[in-house]
Amino acid sequence: MRYVLTFALLAAALAAQAADLTVTVLDRNGKPLADAVVLVDSSVQGARPAPVLEASIAQEKLRFVPAVTVVGLGAKVSFSNLDSWDHHVILGVMGAGGVYVDPGQNTQFRLAGRVAGKPPAGDSKVLSQPGAYLLGCHIHGSMRGHVYVADTPWARLGGEDGKAVLRALPEGPARVRIWHADQLVEGTPTPVQIVAAGSAVTVHTQITAARRKPAPAAESYIGL
Repeated sequence: MRYVLTFALLAAALAAQAADLTVTVLDRNGKPLADAVVLVDSSVQGARPAPVLEASIAQEKLRFVPAVTVVGLGAKVSFSNLDSWDHHVILGVMGAGGVYVDPGQNTQFRLAGRVAGKPPAGDSKVLSQPGAYLLGCHIHGSMRGHVYVADTPWARLGGEDGKAVLRALPEGPARVRIWHADQLVEGTPTPVQIVAAGSAVTVHTQITAARRKPAPAAESYIGL
């Protein structure tokens, strides 16, 4: 019984040391920046959450859905084509300015259009290099998406309100990094102190989000 009680007390102490951090990301005009990837680094000893090692991305209505996906190192990302016409998937490491770092090293494959009554065509890839990946389609140049492979277990995609909540952080010093598909340069990390009651920080960026173009009419692509 004494050992059980000791273990319970130890578990409670460890749980008390874990805290949440709310990060609000603002654009250069001080407005909420949607779809920002929030990454938190901590060197404080303690339990780490399990990384996301599986994700699914659909090609639907001439878009990648979701537009931004956050996973951990070594994650398996599956793609499926829900449209009735063919798509390509071009997958490659993304550099500054929203271009492929080395197009010659990109992964490319074609997914046939969906046939009624049959499962959609699909394929999957394992991503073992950290950082941003750009998604595209040879057939439909307007299709763009992004995958961010995080090198930290604390990684979340912010919402339309610019907020992301990262849970189970150890108390103590940490730093917040931001990535966004429309950034021109990498921003400076923001230091933050994690406390047991929960912490919050607002990160001001110089990012101006590009206006998203509406999906082209599907009829324009039938038969391609």
